[in-house]
Amino acid sequence: MHDLRFRPNRIAQTLYHHRSHTLGCVLPDIVSPFFAQLFLELEVGAFERGYTIILGNTVSTPALERTYLQTLAERQVDGLLYLGGMTNALKIGPEDQALLRDLAERLPIVTVNGDLQDVGIVTSVRSDEAGGMRAMLSHLCAQGHKEVAFLGGQPDVTSTAEKLQVYQELWPGHPPEWVQPTGLDIDAGVRAFCNLMGAARQPSAVACINDLVAAGVLMAARAQGLSVPDQLSVAGFDDVFPSRITAPALTTINHNYAELARLALDSLLLGIEGRPAPRTVMVPTLLVERNSVRPPGGR
Repeated sequence: MHDLRFRPNRIAQTLYHHRSHTLGCVLPDIVSPFFAQLFLELEVGAFERGYTIILGNTVSTPALERTYLQTLAERQVDGLLYLGGMTNALKIGPEDQALLRDLAERLPIVTVNGDLQDVGIVTSVRSDEAGGMRAMLSHLCAQGHKEVAFLGGQPDVTSTAEKLQVYQELWPGHPPEWVQPTGLDIDAGVRAFCNLMGAARQPSAVACINDLVAAGVLMAARAQGLSVPDQLSVAGFDDVFPSRITAPALTTINHNYAELARLALDSLLLGIEGRPAPRTVMVPTLLVERNSVRPPGGR
């Protein structure tokens, strides 16, 4: 074959083996550092396993999310990696539930850092976000912080609900102003910090829903002349690239991205091959200590 410069026809191989060796991946925002980092790990891992990935970037638009789900199934991808969107929704409407059930009957689905109850997916592979938030709050307590606020998040997203529940278990009597579910981006961090500054009692530390919100808090604190971490400790979550270049660099939680992607791909390939896979896989998170947290009063 080499002498004749023969190149196997992938379409013919697909028809013969009934496999396309392509995977679909639907996610809400490829510009988000979290989704970009996770997708990179998934793409590299898929390539190492002989697969290519077709990306559906929904830009957090429900209609586009439904379109990509249907389009990828029609393109006969061998399986689907599903991130964000409906996998993180606290409630799913009956029409979307029917769409997802139909999709799960047509191809194997693995959700990554989300879940779809009563749909028939292969596996939900998740980083232990509740455990990560507990580890971060425990770290703040160990540093001597007894008054901690919770900044950022979206109340209708499961990851926010999980992290907030952990916070409320540890600080059940917190002032209402210490919880600011303002969103998930840098501007949300700025708004959360400004709202917090209006509280009658100020915390010595803040735990942020993610690193982007924490970056916004750092910006707003600097604009008001507040020194981090001397006057306020700031903790992030996700350990995305910006967390290393903020001033100061953020103490944060790493999702164990490579392991998360590896286990998601392993589960999906089991589903493609018709072999049993665990319904739920939980991946431990990692505490990353940098320079944005110190004992209150600079001790």
